[in-house]
Amino acid sequence: MSGVEAQEQFGTASLSPAGRAIAGAYGTWRLAYTVGASGVAVGGAIRIFTESDTDWGMPQLTDPSQAEYMTVDGPPGVFLDVLVEEIKSVRLRVRGRALRPRETVVVTYGNQDGGGPGSRAQTFLEAKRYFWVAVDAKGDGYFTTLPHSPYLTIVGGKAEKLVAVVPSTVAVGKPFRLLIRAEDRWGNPSDDYEGSVTCSAHGVRMPEVGPTLTFQRSDHGVKAVEGCVALSTGTHMIHIEDAQRGLSARSNPLRATAGTPKYNLYWADPHGGQVALAEKIPGFFRFARDVAALDFVGYQRNDHMVSAEDWRLQQEAEAAFSAPGRFVPLPGFEWSPETARGGHHNVYFRRHNQPIRRNSHAQVADKSDIATDLTHVRDLYAAYRHSDVLITPHVGGAHADLSYHEPSLEPAIEITSTHGTFEWFLEEALHNRYTVGFVGGSDSHTGRPGIDAPGFQPRRYAQAGLTGIYAANLTLEAFYEALQARRCYATTGARIILHVDADGYPLGAAYTTSAPPSIKVSVTGTAPLESLELYRGLEKIYDHPIESLSDPQRVRILWQGASRKSSYSGVVWNGTAALTDGTLKAADTIRFDSPRSHLLAVTDHSLKWHSVTCGYRSGIVLTLDDSENATLDLAINTSLISRPSFGAYGASGPQLLAHAPAESLAARIPVRDLATGCKEFTIGPLDRKVTVSHAPQEAGPMSSTFTFIDSTPEPGVNAYWVRVIQTDMEMAWSSPVFVDFSG
Repeated sequence: MSGVEAQEQFGTASLSPAGRAIAGAYGTWRLAYTVGASGVAVGGAIRIFTESDTDWGMPQLTDPSQAEYMTVDGPPGVFLDVLVEEIKSVRLRVRGRALRPRETVVVTYGNQDGGGPGSRAQTFLEAKRYFWVAVDAKGDGYFTTLPHSPYLTIVGGKAEKLVAVVPSTVAVGKPFRLLIRAEDRWGNPSDDYEGSVTCSAHGVRMPEVGPTLTFQRSDHGVKAVEGCVALSTGTHMIHIEDAQRGLSARSNPLRATAGTPKYNLYWADPHGGQVALAEKIPGFFRFARDVAALDFVGYQRNDHMVSAEDWRLQQEAEAAFSAPGRFVPLPGFEWSPETARGGHHNVYFRRHNQPIRRNSHAQVADKSDIATDLTHVRDLYAAYRHSDVLITPHVGGAHADLSYHEPSLEPAIEITSTHGTFEWFLEEALHNRYTVGFVGGSDSHTGRPGIDAPGFQPRRYAQAGLTGIYAANLTLEAFYEALQARRCYATTGARIILHVDADGYPLGAAYTTSAPPSIKVSVTGTAPLESLELYRGLEKIYDHPIESLSDPQRVRILWQGASRKSSYSGVVWNGTAALTDGTLKAADTIRFDSPRSHLLAVTDHSLKWHSVTCGYRSGIVLTLDDSENATLDLAINTSLISRPSFGAYGASGPQLLAHAPAESLAARIPVRDLATGCKEFTIGPLDRKVTVSHAPQEAGPMSSTFTFIDSTPEPGVNAYWVRVIQTDMEMAWSSPVFVDFSG
């Protein structure tokens, strides 16, 4: 049936207002469905849904005075039952009499007639956010989706932040590219941003366009400046400022060398995520290249959703965007069974145009190649062993089972993503004595690889991670070689420069020695450093001192940890801080990655917070006017996020998140007592704890270097790796150097 025929028989739909919608903004949208020639019988249905992993506000049907109030209006005599199935789907069932041709049903998202603020648009940009309309005209359960269902274009809102991105390594005199983004509060490029941005840097020459850049609306909040040149060796940062709006930022550090090093430091999001419609894949790669300023990115769609046509379009886009020396897509897919069959793994090909081997055809209509399925991780290993394929396990929709491991295929594991930070995954690999490195990625569904943020998505808790990778050049072959050699490290998204070697062997290397190994570490952060730790396996053997001072007028409260060793393992923290004999002058947040995390009820003497985290450290800094006499009363309740299955008596989906009440903490702390050290409260397993201390001064050291000789290495293989923590709680983990000590 052609599109015209489908419209004639099943009807049409339109949105008002149409066109653009501002990400995260409240509004009212009316979807009008006009019935086609077939009508809709009593018992028939109309379904409105989206394929996006949206965080649009959940419709509610009971309170006109609140947000997300939805109303449905139909013709006289027609009664429409409304079922909000989930955040992505609303179903209308026809009662009373049948809907006749050319009659209209209007569904209002965010009806404001009762005083409500409207409906909140999703927080991430999308060129086509569809409101698909499907019709069950006969009431037989068979739905036909209208081919021209309406959509909105979601764009970034008002600029609230500037970001500057430069390469991490460059040779003196060699031109490089500076990318500047004006971001809205959700991390999107500000679509209508217009302003003048001044750039300045010691030791860097800007191109002839001059130190001031003018953004036009046509730039959509992103501008690239080609032809910047480092004039001297050392570490440089470019400072940018929009004085009119009071916005400023500094770039990530750039390390300039006298000549071209053997390996350059590139930035990758090897697990950049996916989008549901293959037609949107080119936009995914365009964002990675032009907005996130990535060097390498992997589009990793869950394999049981990938049709033959989807796979063709993905490979077509990967080839079209491949530009060695500028930007390189990483061909591959996500092998995605449940944990009982091995869990989720990322598969990377060394060459383009390779066949996909799914774990199942669960959501693929064409079963003609079902015989190629690899149903268990053992089958995955058997199929790709001794081939040009690399595989990385991760904690995503269903965490990988690390009791399975194939050394020839699996050089690294993913330990941080928008799902959270999973140091327990790292520890499990080290406990098993696997020779693996560490990587970070997005694993998101929003089409924003490299810089994704969780928004209001209930299954996401953190900003996107990144992988720093030392490669000979910016090519697919070089990435493959570097990943296979484990010359990589994971970060929580910050472009921290981290260099680790042992006796001259780079991170990821494996070698044998009879002498005590000498470990050299160099780090340059994007913010002041707080902690620089060297580990041998699971044992911390050296904590390098960071010369920074604490601020006695500022108190920092941090919380961290996960709910379980699994996917969707977040923790909800509801806390209160009250001051006696002291006044609260200001309260600042640390890594409130999701807008679900927020401060509330802030007064001169107290505040409350609601925070949703997973693994990483989050917190607040309280600025006091009298810290000498003040006493802090702290009370925190926690609940743990789990993921049971609902439907078919728990045997299948849909899968929803549940919260279980967990530990509570109450403590009274005289602020003067923090001068002798922090107060740490362990409240549960998986590193669930609260730490109270004086906050470090804002102008601490951003770089450090040390050499450590391990005089007591253990016989056999010693895995030496480094963990970096900044004062903003951004983190990095180096891949280990594997030293086989035979002394």
